[in-house]
Amino acid sequence: MNAQNQHYVPRFILRHFLANDQKEQVAVYDKHTDRTFTTAIKNIMAERRFHDFTFEDWTVSYENIVSRVEEVVLPTYSRVVAEGRLRRTNEEKANLALLIAFQFMRTKSHRNIAQELEGEIRKKVEGMGGRMEDLEGWKPSTEDDIKREHLQDLQRNVGRYAKIIAEKHIFLSNASKGRGFYLGDNPVCLNNGRDFGPYGNLGLAVPGIEMYLPLTSDLMLAAWCPSIIPSMRGSLAKAKASHESDLLTEVMAGRLNGEAMRTALSQMEPYYQQTEQKIATFEGNDPVNSDTENMDFYNSMQMRYAHRYVISKHADFDLAVRYNREFPHLRTGPRISFG
Repeated sequence: MNAQNQHYVPRFILRHFLANDQKEQVAVYDKHTDRTFTTAIKNIMAERRFHDFTFEDWTVSYENIVSRVEEVVLPTYSRVVAEGRLRRTNEEKANLALLIAFQFMRTKSHRNIAQELEGEIRKKVEGMGGRMEDLEGWKPSTEDDIKREHLQDLQRNVGRYAKIIAEKHIFLSNASKGRGFYLGDNPVCLNNGRDFGPYGNLGLAVPGIEMYLPLTSDLMLAAWCPSIIPSMRGSLAKAKASHESDLLTEVMAGRLNGEAMRTALSQMEPYYQQTEQKIATFEGNDPVNSDTENMDFYNSMQMRYAHRYVISKHADFDLAVRYNREFPHLRTGPRISFG
């Protein structure tokens, strides 16, 4: 087999972040070195024989399997990007869920989890005065061992993960005017506004989970826990009821008359309607418009999750530089640890 660079973020996505279309080059920020550079997409978010490993006397490659999965999702990806909206068919949802699940699992960051886990276990054992080498049956993992386990895990679980994601509410979001989405080398980012204490809140099936994957510099795919939108409507209804209750209390205490109460309610009605309309946009086929605050949030997540590289179509790395300096412990992406 000829040595080759094999991508863990597909070229069909990278091409939508080109800084130079003719040369197929992208502008890159390196979290490790705090520097920027431009390179061809064949060189970035890829490694030599990333999908190949040696087992006994065999060289095994998953590259063809990876290519076939990409071929399955590519028509749906291309149509959504071209039309800039969803159709919400079952086939579309299944393919977008597969795209998110496959991209979530295939990256270098996902592979590094095994190495980090082994390192954390070693620290624990040595912290208790022991040695890993004394544990019965233990042997250090080789690069081929880690590759094999990663690729087999991908094969075993990508379908299950896609099914979990397909049960979420999927929608699109536009970049705000003059801004572009970052694309990190670990581009499926998770967020959760709920706090579950020591149990963590970032599992794929955890209530309240949010998943984000940039499709192009201007368009992002999101998958939310189906409880989020009803919760938003519930919060709005609760706020409205609380406001009405407060006004009624004022009327009953003689501090407000009926006419003043009706005026106060009518003044708030446009706000309630506007908020309800905004919530409803998450359920539509067209993208939700992002503002500056949204863009900072989305791009900060790409910085947080990236192992090393982040791409910007407009080479706008001000936020990346600032984030990298404010959170130096995240320069190699999220880390696992034991308490």
